[in-house]
Amino acid sequence: MATDGQDPHEESIKVCCRFRPQNQLEKEQSGRICVTINGDGTSVYVPSIDNSFVFDRVFGVDAAQKEVYDYAAKPIINGVLRGFNGTVFAYGQTASGKTHTMEGPDIEDEVQMGVIPRMVWSIFDGIDHAADYIEFLVKVSIVEIYNERIRDLLDPKKDNLKIHEDKARGVFIGEVTETYVGSEQEIFDIMKAGKYNRAVAETNLNEHSSRSHLIFMLTIEQKNLHDRSVKVGKLHLVDLAGSEKVAKTGASGERLDEAKNINRSLSALGNVINALTDRKSNHVPYRDSKLSRVLQESLGGNAKTSLIITCSPSYFNEQETVSTLRFGQRAKMIKNVVKVNHERSVEELKLLLQRRDQALSELRSRVSTLEQLLRSNGITVPEDKSSAVFLPAGAVGAPTPVDEAQSAELEEQLQELRGKLKTTSEQLCEANREKEELQSQLRDAEDDMRRLTMQAMDAQNDRESMEYERNEQVSELQKLRNDNKRQAEELEELVKSHQNLIQSTAADTPTNKGSSRLRKEAAAVDEDKDPERPLKRKVSQLDKNLEQLTVMYHKLVAQNSGLKVEVAESDKKIERKDQRIQQLERNLREAKQKYEKLLTQCANLTAMIDVRGRKNCPCGASGNSSQVRRAPTIVRPLRGGVVSTRSENSTAEPVGTPPAMSPTPPSEQASTPTSSPVSLRGGIKSREGVRARQDAPRQS
Repeated sequence: MATDGQDPHEESIKVCCRFRPQNQLEKEQSGRICVTINGDGTSVYVPSIDNSFVFDRVFGVDAAQKEVYDYAAKPIINGVLRGFNGTVFAYGQTASGKTHTMEGPDIEDEVQMGVIPRMVWSIFDGIDHAADYIEFLVKVSIVEIYNERIRDLLDPKKDNLKIHEDKARGVFIGEVTETYVGSEQEIFDIMKAGKYNRAVAETNLNEHSSRSHLIFMLTIEQKNLHDRSVKVGKLHLVDLAGSEKVAKTGASGERLDEAKNINRSLSALGNVINALTDRKSNHVPYRDSKLSRVLQESLGGNAKTSLIITCSPSYFNEQETVSTLRFGQRAKMIKNVVKVNHERSVEELKLLLQRRDQALSELRSRVSTLEQLLRSNGITVPEDKSSAVFLPAGAVGAPTPVDEAQSAELEEQLQELRGKLKTTSEQLCEANREKEELQSQLRDAEDDMRRLTMQAMDAQNDRESMEYERNEQVSELQKLRNDNKRQAEELEELVKSHQNLIQSTAADTPTNKGSSRLRKEAAAVDEDKDPERPLKRKVSQLDKNLEQLTVMYHKLVAQNSGLKVEVAESDKKIERKDQRIQQLERNLREAKQKYEKLLTQCANLTAMIDVRGRKNCPCGASGNSSQVRRAPTIVRPLRGGVVSTRSENSTAEPVGTPPAMSPTPPSEQASTPTSSPVSLRGGIKSREGVRARQDAPRQS
């Protein structure tokens, strides 16, 4: 997709901060407030760290949904209607109000609806008020990133979508379901279906905690029916899952695994922002997580981006609030380079070609008229620059055999150079293709290396955990052995005393008192023998556990060694591929130099042949040049599915055909349309949409 039109320019990410009211848990803990919003409404002061954080706007606990939308999101929506890319996403601790801000408690409540439903009304209002010669196509898709897997919420069977990248579309999700819509209600129905399929669960902090990152994607294609130009605006609305502390959320089992993946992806997002704001950093780790990869254009790329950080004002969550404020402050330093996505359609290119040919014909006619005027006044018309370079003065005359031989020789040289030029071009294309393949392999190898590194880290953590448990078991075993030894010594002393007692009683005359004392001693000895049996069983069990832990420890050590070997091999492969890429780049530069040199030689030979031709037929040179030129063949695309009102569009049966506004690039065929495209004409208001606005007036 070409990106002509408005010149690229830098824009900072807009960062807004929103505080929610305290919930019941926070009121029960202390109820204290840890932040102060300054009177200018753009900064927050945290007394405990004696620091202020400055943002574009700070919304208090009583801020309305409309107020947040009008400042943070509506300018982004207007930019998308002009052909820019736009992103609005919410970041914050779990249960801080992200989903409330992005979706709202009820998407049909005009007061409580969030950013996404309000965006729907703004887009169709913009279409209604556009010029009547602008034609629109709107399509939407919804995905979630759950445990580092991209799931299609409109087709839950697609639970592991892949991320692709090409020059035409940039970074995009392949095979995602794209649904064409023609009214507000159709989008609301799609949102309800996506929300129903989203992963949520209950934690100690939130009864309906989002366990995934939600990404709502909307594409608007607008076609100018006068000049046939096409602009494409892409909008990403992102509801991130909240960062969690396990001690507070009480997550365990599956919830704990979800929390680990959520925190890992948010940490990768923070690393991307740190790299973008660090001037010393020369690498941005977009590929460390699916989330940062999908948001690559939104952070440091071609998109108008607005970040809404949501925070709790309670002292109970002060640490998480300060971390969120610091995240927003770093993000505010990011610069995006934005530009209008202007795609030249076949009709527009043909129109430009016709205008150019018309202007060229007018110039030729004017030159011919001026030459005739000069000749009629007896003024000699000078030859053009190419003639002056290659012909001596007074050389114009009838062609000679020498000239014809030279012309034939030049023709042969020209054909030979053209063949070399074609071969060099093919080699250049092959080198570019091989370079792209190697770069793709290099990216895959880097992904594998990161995966192996993560596995090695996990194995290391498991090994440390097992070693810690083993040490604990050894310590407990040693303690039991000491206790057993002490009790054995006591038992031995009792046995000796018992034997001494028996010997003394055997020597003396037995009495009732001595017999009674002897029985008591014997009973005491029996009681001391009984505790020894469970201790021996426990010691035996601990010995078995120790052996098992030792075996697992050795296995983890072996696994870690194997992972280190794989990482080393991956490093060597990456190094070899880097060297190969450098060699290809050198070959590419040499091929380009040869290509430019051959082009120059071809141009010189062509000029010489033109001079020879003018010598052979000087009178018809200008006329023949206009006849030789041929306009390129341009295929006109077909139009289909165009209806005048959105009320008719809402009843159209799905046929599964792609849009017919312009030829579909091969890269776009990866997406899966699920409904027929609906063309919307600017300035044509549907009676259904107007009736809906009259029944429920909105705050736009």
